[in-house]
Amino acid sequence: MAKFNPNDFLECHINDALNVMKSLKEVFPWISDVHENFWELLFYSILLHDLGKCSIGFQKAGAKGKIWGYRHEILSTAFTQFLDYFENERNLIALSILTHHKYLSELPVPTKVEKFVWRSYLEKIDELLVNSDYIDEVLVPKVPYWEIYVFGKPLGKLRLSDKWIEDIKEYDFDGLLNWYDQNWKRYRKELIFLKGLLNACDHLSSAGENSVKLLPTISETLALTIPRDAWRSLQKQAIQVKGNLLLRAPTGYGKTEAALLWADANGHHSGNRISNRIFYVLPYKASINAMYDRMLEYFKNPELVGVLHSSSSYYLYASNLEYQRLSSLYRKIFTPLKVTTPFQIMKAFFGVGFFEMALSELKNALLIFDEIHAYESNILGIILAMLEMLSEYKTKALVMSATLPDFVEDLFIELLKPEKLKISKMEADRFIRHRIKIVEGNMESNIQTFAQEFKENGLTPALIACNTVDRAVETYKYLKNHGYKVMLLHSRFTYGDRESLERQLKGDLGSYDFVVATQVVEVSLDVSFKTILSEPAPLDALIQRFGRVNRQGWKEKRIADVFVLTKGSENDKKIYEPYDVVKHSVKILKSLDGEALRESLISDLVSEAYSEVTDKLVGEINNYKQIALELFEGLQPLKKTESEQQFYRMFQGLEVVPIRFANKAIELIEHGRGIEVYRYLIPLPYWKYYALKNKFGEILSYDRNHRILIADLKYSQDVGLLDEIEQSAEVI
Repeated sequence: MAKFNPNDFLECHINDALNVMKSLKEVFPWISDVHENFWELLFYSILLHDLGKCSIGFQKAGAKGKIWGYRHEILSTAFTQFLDYFENERNLIALSILTHHKYLSELPVPTKVEKFVWRSYLEKIDELLVNSDYIDEVLVPKVPYWEIYVFGKPLGKLRLSDKWIEDIKEYDFDGLLNWYDQNWKRYRKELIFLKGLLNACDHLSSAGENSVKLLPTISETLALTIPRDAWRSLQKQAIQVKGNLLLRAPTGYGKTEAALLWADANGHHSGNRISNRIFYVLPYKASINAMYDRMLEYFKNPELVGVLHSSSSYYLYASNLEYQRLSSLYRKIFTPLKVTTPFQIMKAFFGVGFFEMALSELKNALLIFDEIHAYESNILGIILAMLEMLSEYKTKALVMSATLPDFVEDLFIELLKPEKLKISKMEADRFIRHRIKIVEGNMESNIQTFAQEFKENGLTPALIACNTVDRAVETYKYLKNHGYKVMLLHSRFTYGDRESLERQLKGDLGSYDFVVATQVVEVSLDVSFKTILSEPAPLDALIQRFGRVNRQGWKEKRIADVFVLTKGSENDKKIYEPYDVVKHSVKILKSLDGEALRESLISDLVSEAYSEVTDKLVGEINNYKQIALELFEGLQPLKKTESEQQFYRMFQGLEVVPIRFANKAIELIEHGRGIEVYRYLIPLPYWKYYALKNKFGEILSYDRNHRILIADLKYSQDVGLLDEIEQSAEVI
């Protein structure tokens, strides 16, 4: 047996994995660029990778549902000495087999210097040789048939020697490790792809899949929903572009469809299907979930479109999809189109998880970066470093935004040498929807007047956009206490409550007078308000906020007033650094006070807002890029390094359960419904945690049995997580 519960015979597992390989060989022809004999090397890696499971000890332990206690892949590796290849190719196969479950730094590789480890190896080899007849008389005779099935001819590269039973005990692991140390840089690409695709074939076949999925021709799929004669000019141009592309167009223009048509033009077509992997990259989970739903409307089948972010399993669960199966497949080389965050791609370059498999999937991939303006300098630097590294993988990229500053655009132009597409000024100005209105003062001094005016003039529902959670809570409480129907939305609600709030808004926005929201409104709400009163922010962020107002007004040439305050709160300076961008943005908008915001000017206005800090920001981005490049270039295949921990330190925040929900979370876990605990989690940035810890002392406790982090803080379903210690005995 290769697998237990359910049982799977070794020959069946090999056959299934070879089916996956055959699928990959047919649809990823570019993999042959890695090494002239690449598919042969992968074939024999698959053939031998689980041979160590022939050990009688493994079979007995597996039959009883127990763990054997020895790494079967160590035994499998010894069989590579019987392959008729030059040493370099034999060692590539051996190393991919040896590390297909664990990395070199985690394995007790037997060397003769370590007598105890070597003695243990010999004992386990003896257990394997109990089934030597099976290897000799059942498995090996099938090899020529598998060779013909995959390659159309016998290869005859596996030849057990007459004294193989003695030879297997003398395999030179020391020599293999020495070869790796001396040659990993020279054979870096071969090691990455051989291990990566061995993992892909092994994992997919174990999951019951025999092939990877391909996307149907995109242009034909889109034409079923949007007739070709209704395609906009930029969409028609995008399908003609071969190579990298930089795309600028206003919100609502149809950039997503233009990007998909670009992918269609740059994909490898196999019949009426595209075999390249496509990654649609967005910065926020809310926009990723919405885009996933949108892609499913086009392509229908959840096996063709994947969603991948830190909580995508729960999203699939809440959407009544096969969350366990799909969330597993979306992390493999299976789904042709994945909607994801840049962090999921970054993992491969930081050596996280089965990073060789992720890197293998990126060869000849098509990357679409939407909302590229939304990233901080450090993330932009890392994205640029990734794209530079991926140039040798023949990856193509499309970068697009409605509000991209020129200095960011220039960085991508310098790296990608892309074709540039943007709509004409005349066409852009057909999308005018907003008129700028400047309001002197801050939120506290203006909310009473504007709430009354909006209500009396029929300008509700209105959006009140605040820069901090504290200011949003204050404003919400004021409006509620004065009798208005108001909702509060920010990042410190549990995921479940936030989901409920957003669902209420989408279904019943008209029943509210005001929605008070923080930056979450810039990305997550697919709704349309009649107007907005916003605290000052960088101009590109303000334009994103304006995008939630009068969304379809351009169709009727209806222009809505959008109100921007000149002053925020002192804490805003901690959020927007350098704060000079906010000051300059307000100055620019003052010059436009009372005028319609022309879409054709937005790019120049955003660039002007950053003009005084451009050099500083470019320096920061390039510095982060250089640091990332040095890290990526030092990444060693088949080994775990410090870079994996570095990734988690940089990007993984805290997620806590408020103490009032602790018992409920524990109950769900103990009843096998741990996926539902996500509803009770709240993201807590490290800076906020340390601020609260300095104020109150330790506020978090870790429940090791249930692996949840509990926050001893008050929580209200109206206002979210509070900066107050929970004193009440009320725990759900």
